[in-house]
Amino acid sequence: MTNGNAPDLDAMTTPAVAPVDAGGVAGFGLRAARGALAAAALLVAMPAMAQSPSATGWYTGFGMGQSRLGFKTGDFNIGPAGTSVAFDENNTAFKFFAGYRVLPWLAIEGGYDNLGRNAVNFTNVGGGAKLDYKVDALKLTGVGTFALGNTGFSAFGKVGFGYTRVRENSSSFPVVMARGELSEREWKISPVIGAGLQYQLPRGLALRAEYEVYNEVGDSPLPTGRARAGLWSMSLMYLF
Repeated sequence: MTNGNAPDLDAMTTPAVAPVDAGGVAGFGLRAARGALAAAALLVAMPAMAQSPSATGWYTGFGMGQSRLGFKTGDFNIGPAGTSVAFDENNTAFKFFAGYRVLPWLAIEGGYDNLGRNAVNFTNVGGGAKLDYKVDALKLTGVGTFALGNTGFSAFGKVGFGYTRVRENSSSFPVVMARGELSEREWKISPVIGAGLQYQLPRGLALRAEYEVYNEVGDSPLPTGRARAGLWSMSLMYLF
C-alpha cells in the first residue's frame, strides 16, 4: 500500500559540504609559525636589548697600570757634598672612575688615581738614605669620543684638572743627609690630559686603554720636590 502522506524521496537532497581549502589551512599554519618565530626572537633579544648601553647615561670603571714619575732632579740635590741621587720612577698604579655621557660623543668624568710608591735614594760616605714619594689624585675631566666606524673601537681624548697629593716619608736622613727626617703632605691643583682607545663589549661592558699626564705634582724646594706624573692603564668599564 502506498501512503499518500509519504515524503517525496526524490525531493530530498543531501546538504552541501563546503570543500576544505588546503591552501588556506597551510597559509594559516605558515602565518602562525612565522608569528611564533618572531615572538621567540623578540624574547631572546629582550635581555640583550635591556642591557645594551644607551648613547647617553652613566658609566663606571676600574683599571690598573704603571705610573712613571719624571722627577725635577734639581729639587733633590740636598745632601752633603759627594751625595749621589737615584730615582725609582716606575710603579704599579690603580684607578677608579665614573662619568656621565651628556652627548654620545661627550662625557663628564671624575675619578681617583693612585700612582703607587716611588722613591728617591741618596748615597754618600755616610751610607744610604731613602725618601718615599707617593702620589695620588682626584680628577675631573671632559672626555670627547670619536667612533672608528662600525669596528666597536672608538678613540678619545680628555682634559681637565687633578687635585694631587704627594706624601713623603724619609729614612736614615739624620745620619746620611745631616738633616732631620721628612714627613710631609703637599696638595696641588695640576692640569691633566689623556688619550686612548675604547672597545665596546657585549652586555654593556667595555675595555679602555689610555695614557694620562699630570703636568706637575709636589712643590719646590723640598720638603716635597716636584715631578711630572704619567699613567698607562687598562680599564674594564660598565655602561648603564
